[in-house]
Amino acid sequence: MPANSFLRPERTHTGAAVLLIGLVIIFLFRIEDPYHFALLFSTFFMAIVRPFPFKQWTSIDICLGLITVYDLASCPYAEYSAPVIRHACVSLLCFVAYLISRRLFTSVRAGRILLQGSYLPVGAALFLAGCSFFIFRQSVWTAGFQDTYHLRFLFRPLGYITNVWAEILLVLLGWVCLVRRCSNLFVFVVTEAILLSFSRGAYIAWGAYLIVWMLSVTPAREKWRLPAIGLIAVVLTGIFFQEEMKTTLQMNRTVSQQRSTEGRITATQAGWNAFVRRPIQGYGNGNYAHAADRWLNQDSTMPYTSFAPNILIRLLTEKGIAGSLLFLILAVAVVRSLLKHPERQENRIIGCTFVAITVKEMTQATLFDTPFALLMLYIMLAYLQKEETCGEEEQPRSLWANSQLTIPVVLSVLYLVQLQFDLRRKENNRYLQESSEAWKEGKYTEAIRRTERTEKQTSGLINRGMIYMQYYRTTKKNEYLRKASEAFREAHRRHPDDVEVRYLSIRLYTHARMPERALPAVRELATNYPKHSLYLAALSDVLYQQNQKEAALQPLTEAIRYTPRLLTGQRIRELKQYDRKFYDALLQQLCTLTPADGDSPADYARYGYIARWCGNRALSDKYLRIAVERLPNLATPWHLLGDDDKYRLLIYGAFRKKQPTTDFFENKEITDWELFVRSYRHKFESRYGCLLTDIDTR
Repeated sequence: MPANSFLRPERTHTGAAVLLIGLVIIFLFRIEDPYHFALLFSTFFMAIVRPFPFKQWTSIDICLGLITVYDLASCPYAEYSAPVIRHACVSLLCFVAYLISRRLFTSVRAGRILLQGSYLPVGAALFLAGCSFFIFRQSVWTAGFQDTYHLRFLFRPLGYITNVWAEILLVLLGWVCLVRRCSNLFVFVVTEAILLSFSRGAYIAWGAYLIVWMLSVTPAREKWRLPAIGLIAVVLTGIFFQEEMKTTLQMNRTVSQQRSTEGRITATQAGWNAFVRRPIQGYGNGNYAHAADRWLNQDSTMPYTSFAPNILIRLLTEKGIAGSLLFLILAVAVVRSLLKHPERQENRIIGCTFVAITVKEMTQATLFDTPFALLMLYIMLAYLQKEETCGEEEQPRSLWANSQLTIPVVLSVLYLVQLQFDLRRKENNRYLQESSEAWKEGKYTEAIRRTERTEKQTSGLINRGMIYMQYYRTTKKNEYLRKASEAFREAHRRHPDDVEVRYLSIRLYTHARMPERALPAVRELATNYPKHSLYLAALSDVLYQQNQKEAALQPLTEAIRYTPRLLTGQRIRELKQYDRKFYDALLQQLCTLTPADGDSPADYARYGYIARWCGNRALSDKYLRIAVERLPNLATPWHLLGDDDKYRLLIYGAFRKKQPTTDFFENKEITDWELFVRSYRHKFESRYGCLLTDIDTR
């Protein structure tokens, strides 16, 4: 009919293809979408394109649908809901894109538009990544480094860290092989980018891709095409980046590689410890780092990581046995679909891609934190089933059994719920920003009033407690001491795994000169986490307030051993000025600290820092040079050794390496509070989905 001419299948399928290309661009370049227009437009196009009726759903359709429902259902019971909601939104959008793609690939023209149209954003991304790599490489050379391997963390193509970028490249390798047009050029560029990532996991996964390719792909000309292109890329990389490639292939030779391997073993154990506490339903998507925090991220000598060591641990920890079984069933369904049409070249390419991604995920699980890779895999699953359409469509008798009505309606409701959640979050953040501005202007009661307008969730309680604590320090009004104590107590009751809340309570009582109330909690923290420098320093403060100065000396010494920057804080300055005897005893203790057999380069760097502060420059230089020879990416030793070009590069990156010396972090006095905020801010904002107040509570 003329009235419906605009909604003819050819036009709607073409529009859907353009929409999917838009989603590829949004996900690949991480374009902010605060009002979730991507989900809104996807819902609109799904209603027009019309998903297959439920009775025609394949086993893969059903599995992906159940996984999406499970992700949505986990929002209420998750340990921390904010990361679960973020991941559920991505999961939902990927599933909608999958259902649209299932319809889309029934049209040859629309499928071709999607496949070939994706070359534009993919090509642009690879070009930008190549440019950023050469800027990175030139910056490394200019700073005086000869080997880029230890500095890979500075290479952030499109803002992605190396391991995440490697995962994207592996997906793109499968995608460009699937598109085929001009694929030799794109395969070479993607392969070269994988090799230049110098990621051990990416190298292993790429090798697995080639092995499966050679075992499955026919004819012989096609079988040897990819290995031939790969060989050219390997030769070029070996010529121009011989040391980096050699180091990567040796897998576990350098100190950083050994520490990475040990860290993943430790993370596996931490993830297992978390899993056995909630084995059935898990902690919820995005909660791995928070679930394993007490075993993994309460050590001041270890870097913070939010990635699980492998996908098995991540699935078990976040989704529990119930959710993991859904993925197991999905894997069986995918293998069955791959084997159903073994003669199809596309099936073999998709199979190679999934094998490579699985291998990569077993070295570090980044897939669920990479929406672009997840989206492309969903689209590949739709492409895998493009011939599995059951002829004539039956119209189910029940109205709500009709997917063409049910799914768009449900998506519309979920869109409104998500929009409301985000609007509330933005409103809370606005109140916190206004509170901070009012506090800086000296309008303390107005700052408190603004903070109290935030919701009384755990995040709001913590922010309230912090501003009450600061106001108590300013006015000494006991009412705000009580309010702060109650806020922290309630926050801890709701989330006992958030260890840092107990530390805030301890700070409150030390400010109030109530060491007897702080002592039990701080002893427990220092005992449970013996390498957390802030807990040790807090224990020392409490003991010092009780006039147990001899007992206070040892925990403070250990705290400085693990975080030497404490030496530049207000505590040490005041001890030197007001309690010279204790200060001299501390200095004597610090002078006796020496490295032990098996200590890491980071340990040598810390001892070098302490020796420099104690006045032993020769010993300090010795320790610092040992540290940078074994691990060149340690920043502070280069600054102490006088090589500020290297320090600038390591601290500020390739694009800000000309920062003036006066802005150096190491040149500024720092407090325990600033160190705490640096370590806790990311945890807090990822757990609760809102800002941590920046009210200064020094």
